[in-house]
Amino acid sequence: MREYEAMIITKPDLPEAELGKMLTRWEGIIGENGGQIIRKDSWGVRKLAYPINKVTRGVYHVLDVATATENARELERILKLDENVLRALIIKLSDKVDIEARRIELQKEAEAAATKAAEQARERADSDSMSARRSSQPRDEE
Repeated sequence: MREYEAMIITKPDLPEAELGKMLTRWEGIIGENGGQIIRKDSWGVRKLAYPINKVTRGVYHVLDVATATENARELERILKLDENVLRALIIKLSDKVDIEARRIELQKEAEAAATKAAEQARERADSDSMSARRSSQPRDEE
């Protein structure tokens, strides 16, 4: 099995039920012949860099999967035919993948990113409080 990353942009006005059906269908295609989803991430609604079919916003979905080449090709074909999908890109990350090791690696990356974001937020809060203290102190006039 090979590891692929799929980034899929769907229309932003899709009902939650319709989106759920689409995700289930994609997962079914990936799961054929023993394929597995390693990580599934939804980035939510974001502004597109340029309009696609007069649509300026889209819902981003990122799937990190381990599946057969035929399944990746079938997913790509289905995504091209689906009118609710604005854009889709599937890239091969590696020829062979250890699914459990990859999941652990992705989890560690996510934890490191969360820790870094928390540190940056703490530093930003500290600098904001320092600047607030400086501006509240009376100045000596000479």
